[in-house]
Amino acid sequence: MLLLKKLKRSFFNHHPKEVAPRLLGKYIVSKIEAKEIVAKIVETECYGGEEDLGCHVGRFGRTKRTEPLFGEIGRAYIYPVHINTYCLNVVSHKKGEAGGVLIRALEPIKGIDIILKNLGRSSENFDRRKLLNGPGKVCKALKIDKSLNGIDLVEGDKLYFTVGEKVKREKIVATPRINIPYAGECKDWLWRFIIKDNEEKRKII
Repeated sequence: MLLLKKLKRSFFNHHPKEVAPRLLGKYIVSKIEAKEIVAKIVETECYGGEEDLGCHVGRFGRTKRTEPLFGEIGRAYIYPVHINTYCLNVVSHKKGEAGGVLIRALEPIKGIDIILKNLGRSSENFDRRKLLNGPGKVCKALKIDKSLNGIDLVEGDKLYFTVGEKVKREKIVATPRINIPYAGECKDWLWRFIIKDNEEKRKII
């Protein structure tokens, strides 16, 4: 039986580098279009506000676009990376600061048939561990786009996080973040977190 108790808002009341590894093993639930998908979070990246040149706030400052990263914790920060390709972040920071955690990869638990349909994939010959191995795939599979930017991921009913599986500290691998060559020394910070059992079996994209 799945444990689907929602995470409390206080869970996100910390620097993103503390929240990101703690999100591993938690579940994300999508009930968009009255269809339920449940998946385990297996990879995250944190973005830490003004001190982090890898973060939109560090690159562009406080703008209309980045304002949500300064706002209420536990809300979604969604942005496009290509046409119809999006990234899902959850706003996480201490009071008066800014930041968020990118959901990089999931492992499906429930609703795989819906996920396959949303991805345009066949139900034959697929690797469950590779099915959602990238933030673009995550958003496409869960029907997440810019219309959901700013929604409440704590008290909302369309998309939210729940208690999932406990992941031991020794099972978590920390590496530099990827796809941020412009971030100077910040690109080398060990702010990408992966569940060790998943690392070698998933192609990083």
